[in-house]
Amino acid sequence: MKRVHLSADSALRDIFAYEESRAVFDKFLPGMRARTENQAAVGGLSARRLVTYSGGAIPAAVVDGLNAALTALELYSDEPDIADTPLTVDGAEVVAEPPRDAIYPGRVWRDTNGRRIQAHGGAIFYEDGVYYWYGENKDRTDGKCPVWTWGMRAYRSTDLYNWEDMGLIILPDFSDENAPLHPTSHADRPHIVKCAVTGKYVCWIKHCGSAACFTVLQADAFAGPYKVKQHHYHPFGYEVGDFDIAVSGSDAYLYMDANHSGVVTLKLSADFLTAEKEICWQYKDLHAPFCREGITVTEHGGKWYMLTSGMTGYVPNKSDSAVADAPDRPFVSIGNPHVDDASNASFNSQITQIFKVPGKKDLYLVLADRWVPDYPVDARLADILERATAHRYNPERYKVTPEESNVLTQIPILDSANTSRADYVWLPLTFEGGVPKIHWHDSWKISNFA
Repeated sequence: MKRVHLSADSALRDIFAYEESRAVFDKFLPGMRARTENQAAVGGLSARRLVTYSGGAIPAAVVDGLNAALTALELYSDEPDIADTPLTVDGAEVVAEPPRDAIYPGRVWRDTNGRRIQAHGGAIFYEDGVYYWYGENKDRTDGKCPVWTWGMRAYRSTDLYNWEDMGLIILPDFSDENAPLHPTSHADRPHIVKCAVTGKYVCWIKHCGSAACFTVLQADAFAGPYKVKQHHYHPFGYEVGDFDIAVSGSDAYLYMDANHSGVVTLKLSADFLTAEKEICWQYKDLHAPFCREGITVTEHGGKWYMLTSGMTGYVPNKSDSAVADAPDRPFVSIGNPHVDDASNASFNSQITQIFKVPGKKDLYLVLADRWVPDYPVDARLADILERATAHRYNPERYKVTPEESNVLTQIPILDSANTSRADYVWLPLTFEGGVPKIHWHDSWKISNFA
């Protein structure tokens, strides 16, 4: 028997799974369960997040009482140990394919063994003629089990088309449910940089949800082993959202969604292990879906560029680009970088990195995830989701019908999406008159842009 720990930060579906916790929920939030337990999109929300969405209609004291009562419950489950969680159908599938000689945005991408590549929310690191693509390993994340990320996986390639699996370079930690790298810890978007001062490889990992913090690790080699140097880390006390790290000379800058209220620029310490100075803000005081996620930064022609998405979870939305004169100067918006995007949802993807390809003149590669390929967004749906989300914060300005509000409740959300089948959208980034532009290509070759 396994002890189950519940709180106001637990997913509703977990709270509703036990008679005792259902009774507690009904005591503090009478009638709420009847309105929510049959909505798949809501089941992954925590009770605390549900209350947040009520717009202040439910007092904070109610949440505190619910949290205390849930925490005090002694519940046990017959579920198998999380370490025994099997691969999903998509994670286990092996399909032999011939070697690639091009990039095919949005199509299933398999490694040289025939398995789906599992490097989500990831990036490319280049060293000694080899490209290393790394990211979240989602091969056990089906939206039903509690696994969020099963460690961080890496692949290597010399041509950017064909990728050899290196296995997990950062392992899941089963020692404690509160361990920063436990499979349920909502670990997201690893960023690996090499520190010129120490010669060490430093990896920052963000934890989404109620933790909203960083885990910072360090290694002597790109492939590890990595050791945790900081955990449950909140730079300057901020709640952590999506982020990027840019290196300029021996300096490194952290660009972070802070408290979902703006993107803050922070200068890292000389060893890249902590944030030592707050510098400036951009995209300040925006609410969902307009506050920024999917942050990535690059330099081109003496200018610095930031690309971001809006905030709608795994469902894609319109991106924005911004420019600054230096990495430590405020970024100013210059518009949507996706050209002729009929979906109005960033070609149904969310950017995770801009990678400057070494040795290739002005070839910048945009890496993006198509988190929910089975939920395509067109311009009409994008408009509904934008207005319905914004309506929660400003109902006077953003009008929606009851039918449109219901659309929002049916979308795949973070805790209920089968991300083991997520795809990738890689496209070239060009700069036209100093403005970043991303054009769609059904397929394309590095040689066309070298």
